[in-house]
Amino acid sequence: MKYISCFSGIGGLEGAAAPLQVCEQDGDCQLVLRRIYPSTEIHGDIRQFRPTRADAVAGGWPCQDISIAGSQAGLSGARSGLLFELLRVAREARASTLVAENVSNLLRMRFGEEFQLALDAIHESGFPFIVWRVLNARDFGLPQHRTRLILIASKSRSVAESLLRETPRLPAATIDGRKRSRAAGFYWTAGTHSINYSPGYSPTLKVGSGLRISSPPAVHYGDVIRALSPAESLRLQGFSTEHFSDLSAASIYRMAGNAVAKVIGQWVFHGLEIDCKPADSLEVVQDQLCLFPGNRRFKGCGRSVCGEVTQLRIVRVARRACNLIDFIERDSTARLSARASSGLLRRIARSGQVIPAQLLDALQVAATARGS
Repeated sequence: MKYISCFSGIGGLEGAAAPLQVCEQDGDCQLVLRRIYPSTEIHGDIRQFRPTRADAVAGGWPCQDISIAGSQAGLSGARSGLLFELLRVAREARASTLVAENVSNLLRMRFGEEFQLALDAIHESGFPFIVWRVLNARDFGLPQHRTRLILIASKSRSVAESLLRETPRLPAATIDGRKRSRAAGFYWTAGTHSINYSPGYSPTLKVGSGLRISSPPAVHYGDVIRALSPAESLRLQGFSTEHFSDLSAASIYRMAGNAVAKVIGQWVFHGLEIDCKPADSLEVVQDQLCLFPGNRRFKGCGRSVCGEVTQLRIVRVARRACNLIDFIERDSTARLSARASSGLLRRIARSGQVIPAQLLDALQVAATARGS
């Protein structure tokens, strides 16, 4: 299948083969993409991009105006409104399929009005069949709680509905409950509400924090508390480190935080090229969505056929990845500083939240450590 990748980042929402063209404006991401795809055209501003003919167009368009922590401007915002440029590229490429990704908050924003706007625009661009589904990286073997909205729009119903198939079976070592207690992830720059202490996995990798610094989640194992390294952040998104040499830690954290988990992107693309059936646990929740004015309640899975929306549900029966211990560098000598540990303890105390005793003890030891 010949496809074009837009808003490519570091190449998460892509297939096994190289794309015909890539459109990504970030300079560091372009450097990584040139190393991955040395023979592929790389373009910058999507507003100036003119595509070649392709079977599919894919893109995780910017979420800054949609995410809970963002401006909430929605699809009228300058960044998240670039969905309409992605649709223009798909039309000009005469693509039969569109693969799109964004944060799941799009389903709830303005009581569903923004997602309905997206569905209408996609249908108007020539795609009669749309299926969407919220996927979690933990269901694909990565011990990171990272939910993202994936959408496939196509001129073929079977291609769009490939998104409804069963997710992969995970190896026993990935879901081994005995590993859950050996490492946990949490937000060390949080504390006023919740640090999301997560035994066996990491909370969602973020681009930055309210402190305007790189803020990968911290990891806690034994008596060690430290921030995830750049290499660990990439690993939790399914990437190796081979294409990231000479890039700063801050840049890698940012790129990892923006990325689509690679295993999810490859699973989605694989489904476009094979015959597959919907998951056995697929259920129809509503034959047609009740579109009350100003209150469209979109669930995490559904389809729209020429504008007629059906709410769906796929019951998850498999356990999720909990082997964070296998993804971290256990011989690392890095530690959270006394200043950072003290600051987190103060924020936790002000918030009144309860944290595990073993983490509290480790933070108190770190907060009094000299020379850290």
